[in-house]
Amino acid sequence: MKKTEICTSFDSYMRTYCSTNLNMSWTIEMQNGVTVYGDYERPGYEKCWDRLKKYCDIEKVLPVKIKLFMLGVPEFTFFENPKGLNGFSICRGAAMEQNTINNWKTFQFLSVSLLSDDCDYIDVKKFVWPFNQFEQGQSKRRLTKSNIEQMIFDNESEKFKRQEVQQYLYGASV
Repeated sequence: MKKTEICTSFDSYMRTYCSTNLNMSWTIEMQNGVTVYGDYERPGYEKCWDRLKKYCDIEKVLPVKIKLFMLGVPEFTFFENPKGLNGFSICRGAAMEQNTINNWKTFQFLSVSLLSDDCDYIDVKKFVWPFNQFEQGQSKRRLTKSNIEQMIFDNESEKFKRQEVQQYLYGASV
């Protein structure tokens, strides 16, 4: 059985993952003062996103700040709200670009999404490293089943209870 504890310190795994291997991740400051690290691919543990979802649900807390965590990159805050960030998700990925002389360049990205207060759109902020002019750093997206399903909500919140959100989570019969 895989472990379910969240990562709350910049331990040896995170040092190797971010500093030695130069991977991009995130830190989240929670309402209860706990800092959570995105410890992707930690051996013997469930996915960090699944562990964070469980933690938020059990502890009844939300993030107040979501930040980029990457060695050598200036501090970058995606979203911040002292009342809590309700209806958010994080997506991390990588891409390769090949130019005409067969040189490859690898890009990492981190996208953080936040459902608007009126639930009309999703605000997306994206950080790409190394920076390139083809990527859009901020956008607004429409609600879809796939982007709503990935979000973490306070299940007692008005956002979570809205019909348009419930429709994407549980189907049109709601």
